[in-house]
Amino acid sequence: MSKLYIQIKDKQIPLILRNYKNTRNIKMYFNGTTFNISKPKYLSNKKVFALLKENEEKIYEQYLSIISEDSDVIKHWKTGEKFLYGGEYYTIDREYTHKKRFSIDLNKDKKLFKIFVPLIIEEEIQVKQYIDKMIKKLLQNNTCVIIQERLPYWSNITKINYSSFNVRDAKTKYGSCKPDTGELYFSSRLAMLPQAQIDAIIVHELCHMIYRNHSNNFYGLVKEYIPNYDEINKWLKKNAKELMF
Repeated sequence: MSKLYIQIKDKQIPLILRNYKNTRNIKMYFNGTTFNISKPKYLSNKKVFALLKENEEKIYEQYLSIISEDSDVIKHWKTGEKFLYGGEYYTIDREYTHKKRFSIDLNKDKKLFKIFVPLIIEEEIQVKQYIDKMIKKLLQNNTCVIIQERLPYWSNITKINYSSFNVRDAKTKYGSCKPDTGELYFSSRLAMLPQAQIDAIIVHELCHMIYRNHSNNFYGLVKEYIPNYDEINKWLKKNAKELMF
């Protein structure tokens, strides 16, 4: 995997190019503000960039839509924006500093995310990339702490065992599992959610160790421990866009 940039008109768009041995198709899509390309290993980069050239107008329009200031999905980490954390909305306050490193000061009392940005970083797209990375690391660490506490608790309550868990950055799935091996996987963005929603996700995945589907029996088991699961699930679907950045 390599990180590149493509220049289309007045925009420099971050690009991730991945090569796969066992694929025959090219996939092109945006993940946040980064354009992703997955291609067969045998296909030359020259052909890929020729394909990009053919589709640059469409890519450009998609990118403008994503970075639009009116976008209610993608975070730009600018002063005044709201960020869901621990089930509550925090206000972003960006401040520029002469220090060389980005940093975050999390004020839970004032519900404030203070983000310090080095003055030497002038390109807005680079600022966003650095902050994205920093926020992801924060969420990764905090979600691990939460899962380490709540997963054993619910495993004991449900009497459903697991072998291990892993936390990774996932935007579209709150959790997943491998019943054959007892492995559980959780999105690092769970730290953004209220505890009741986190507990429901944990129980959901534990119950998949018993039922590998979404049958009535599965949901019946989940609701034995989370009676208001339907209400929580509706909340998760409604607020899924808050996890995007």
